[in-house]
Amino acid sequence: LTHLESGTQVSGTDTAAIYFSAFPEEVLSELLADPFLLKCAGGLMVEHPLIQPYLEKIEGTQDSVMGLSKALVSRLVGEMEEALGEAAAR
Repeated sequence: LTHLESGTQVSGTDTAAIYFSAFPEEVLSELLADPFLLKCAGGLMVEHPLIQPYLEKIEGTQDSVMGLSKALVSRLVGEMEEALGEAAAR
């Protein structure tokens, strides 16, 4: 996260992992035929009805899987506010 006026930066990482059981070739064919999936990060929607029966577990949060962790952004905004407050106090 970059504050453009001051150049102050904060950063962080968040990871997520998705585990699936094996799914039939027909399910893969149906998924590949769905044009909406090509508009998703990584070409995957964990909430897609064809995926749900084969989804074993998600490590991390669903918003992280979907592309941006709300918790991470919130933490970084707090860190930025703190960094800017400290810079203003100097």
